[in-house]
Amino acid sequence: MLRESVILRRTYRYRLYPTAKQCVALTAQLAFACELYNIALHQRRDAWRSRRRLIGLYQQFRELTDLRAAGLGPTGMSCAAMRDPLRRLDRAFVALFRRLKSGQRPGFPRFRSTRRYDSLTWSQWVLRQSRIGLPGIGHIKVRWHRPLPPDAKLRTVTIRRHGRHWYVGFALDMPAKTPLPASGQAAGLDLGITTFAALSNGERFVGPRALRANLTRLRRAQRRLSRRLLGSQRRRKAALVLRQLHDHVRNLRRDHAFKLASDLVRRFDVIYVEDLNIKGLVRSRAAREIQDQGWGSFVRILTDKAAEAGRAVIELDPQNTSQMCSACGALVPKQLRERWHRCGCGYEADRDTNAARNLYRLGESRQASTWPTGACVV
Repeated sequence: MLRESVILRRTYRYRLYPTAKQCVALTAQLAFACELYNIALHQRRDAWRSRRRLIGLYQQFRELTDLRAAGLGPTGMSCAAMRDPLRRLDRAFVALFRRLKSGQRPGFPRFRSTRRYDSLTWSQWVLRQSRIGLPGIGHIKVRWHRPLPPDAKLRTVTIRRHGRHWYVGFALDMPAKTPLPASGQAAGLDLGITTFAALSNGERFVGPRALRANLTRLRRAQRRLSRRLLGSQRRRKAALVLRQLHDHVRNLRRDHAFKLASDLVRRFDVIYVEDLNIKGLVRSRAAREIQDQGWGSFVRILTDKAAEAGRAVIELDPQNTSQMCSACGALVPKQLRERWHRCGCGYEADRDTNAARNLYRLGESRQASTWPTGACVV
């Protein structure tokens, strides 16, 4: 009963197909929102520098009312859409003060370029069959590749410009799903470079190697961009082509991560993974290969899916998991280029599989008092 009362916040994203006139209206509202953001930031910064005075969100809301009364802004743009950049700026300052208080690097909010301000949020909209209606924009065609959950509560709608394409994201409050039935199985998962991941049961998963597959096209697009004149229309077109290639690489990684995470969560109650210091690893010679695998995003996706399904993902210290023999526990030093584990006890296995078995043994020894007995490598 406790889980049924838990509310999950999820975002469902869909492709939009606006007309040429609607694209112009969307672009105008994004440009005005960017202008509001920069004006509000300038106002807060100057008030503190000149009078040591802090300006709050609701004071800027009141000044926005005067701007609307003067008729400024695109035709038909709603008050909620105009307030969105002010809310974003306020969240940026809240995060700034939080970092200052905790002793972290503060990072003062920066002014935004209209070419990089790509999203706007509405709290008022209309859904009609295959279209969404927005104030000042009209009814935009939506590709409903999956239905919205009938038991979800719609909170806000965010339109995002992504290169040449437009997308809409629905922020939903959903009741927690029923946990998956227990499978009675657990596994260790080792993340690698030559192989994306290896399980303690001997399974290995090949990654998409999206960057390697598109590296030639990315290099050509980058050279083409570097030859274009700064500020020219041809440079903007070349930058758009380069961005689309990077988006393609990112989509390949995310698709692979979601599919593999869903498969693992369905099969195992507990998954033991390495607590990797990815920022430290990318300083090595294998930085490009490590970043191409996308370990960090995969572990985040796996953790979220496991929490939603009532499973557990436990991160463990990876020290010596690749050097230790999973059969006898002896340390067998190996260089990174050595991909096969051979021990004096006679045990031989793939290096990543051996590391996954060590993660499984370590995780089970630490969780023996909290997880049911009988979980085994399959």
